[in-house]
Amino acid sequence: MRTVVLAGGRSERMGFDKLIALFDGEPLARRVARALGELEPLFVATPSVAGVVSDQRGVQVVVTEPTAGPSVTLALAHAAIPPAAYLAVLPCDLPFLDARLVRAFVARVPDDADLAWPVVNDTPGHPVIWSPKARALIASLRAGEPPLRVRRDPALRTVALDADDGAYVSDVDTPEAWSAAEARARGA
Repeated sequence: MRTVVLAGGRSERMGFDKLIALFDGEPLARRVARALGELEPLFVATPSVAGVVSDQRGVQVVVTEPTAGPSVTLALAHAAIPPAAYLAVLPCDLPFLDARLVRAFVARVPDDADLAWPVVNDTPGHPVIWSPKARALIASLRAGEPPLRVRRDPALRTVALDADDGAYVSDVDTPEAWSAAEARARGA
């Protein structure tokens, strides 16, 4: 299993590059890299994000210019990792997800699942586990198409697993979500 962090987007909804912005005192991407370091994650990242994570122990980086979306960064990760490996894929904007939670989720995924993801209170989250069979469909995704389109393929066994930790779904996609997450981090 290889952990992949998608960090090649443009942060257009935020109005600033959220992955290099300070979150609870450090760049968000660095916080994520530190929390996942023992999993030796592969970051597919813009040059600015690569600059804040590349010195973290265990982190590998594939540098890309800002992309049209997660399908493009996922395809870059897919190309960088042997096709027989399973992937645990997550975006870089989950400030509370750590190696312990990723491992706990992976341990619950059935061996015959092609795609699996946690669900917290009816909200789908990350990481999304991609089997080699599911990974074979990555090349069929268009640049602006979300990877979740693959979930509808009837040839794949998809599994949504209930989870109770909000870290699986606490992304910071909007300024309001950012503020709420920072308040949560300060309160922890």
